[in-house]
Amino acid sequence: MGCFLQSPSPRWITLLLLLVLVPGAAAFSVSPATVDPAVLSPGDTVNVSAQVYVTSGTSFTVLDDLQFVTVLDDPVWIYTVVVDDIENTRPADRGKILTIGGYELSYPASNNVDVRITLNGRVPSGTPEGTDLPLVTVQELDSRGRSITSSVTTIKHLVGQPTPTPTPSYGQIGVSSEPAGANVYLDNTLWGISPMTIKAVSNGRHTVTLRLEGYEDFARDVTVAGDAPQVNAVLVAGTAVTGTPQGTGPATTTVPGTPATIQATPATGSLSVTTSPPGALVYIDGQMKGVSPATIPGLSPGTHTIRLILDGYQDLETTTEITAGSTAEFVTGLPQRKQAPGFSAVPALAALGLLIALPVFRPGRKP
Repeated sequence: MGCFLQSPSPRWITLLLLLVLVPGAAAFSVSPATVDPAVLSPGDTVNVSAQVYVTSGTSFTVLDDLQFVTVLDDPVWIYTVVVDDIENTRPADRGKILTIGGYELSYPASNNVDVRITLNGRVPSGTPEGTDLPLVTVQELDSRGRSITSSVTTIKHLVGQPTPTPTPSYGQIGVSSEPAGANVYLDNTLWGISPMTIKAVSNGRHTVTLRLEGYEDFARDVTVAGDAPQVNAVLVAGTAVTGTPQGTGPATTTVPGTPATIQATPATGSLSVTTSPPGALVYIDGQMKGVSPATIPGLSPGTHTIRLILDGYQDLETTTEITAGSTAEFVTGLPQRKQAPGFSAVPALAALGLLIALPVFRPGRKP
């Protein structure tokens, strides 16, 4: 009598293929590790502690394993399986690889399953300082013992002291004032108008001075150490001294026995420069004094040269007269720089000359 075997249904074939060929997704997560000591050197003994959490609402499959790998020398592992706050500590295990079988972790999804792992080992003596050493690699293995790539988590730690970030040689100073529009001096050199940021300031101690007509001068010492200190000035209404921050301009003298302050005769004047559009570099007698709109104090009486420079616009140069004790005003618009369309004349003529110089060839004739 013949024997007939029934072929497996397509459904069972599909399930079998899924079990054999398709690796599962990572079913755990790893907490931040504790490394003691925090600073490692080659040959040091180190303790590493971490906790592995089975993903909430899922169960670790009995067909997969949980594996820990280390590069430390003389490693000793101790792990505890915690199920719903019930701890089960396993005996110490030696070796660079520790594998926990899936049967130890495959509880129903309703249970909370954690694995607390402690590793004691020694940093290999030949490890160069500055190496980001992989102390522990955690991974899930499928039923064939192959690593599930998406599950791999590595706990690394630097060997040696972290390299300190070098301090930049320059910093910057942010300057603001209330009210705004004050002339900003750095170490007695005019840089612009508040609010502004003075960039590329060398490290060290500097003096920031703010001057605004109708207000008292404001001065503050600032130390720059590759950082960006701020100077926020609240200007006090009063009589501003016209001149440079050193006090070379008119002085204020108090005469004993008199209730009033006597002003000395002004020796310098000021120049107010306004351009359309604003933002032009203002040069007075060849020295950059600020960015328009700007008020330049401390100018000696007489004729001075003004030069205005702004990208995209024609440079403008003219002269002005300064009177001691007063502020001259200079207001101007800047014409845009024009460019000739097409080729310039010189390249065009050069190209035409080249065409004329070429010999003419005709068929049948030797050149």
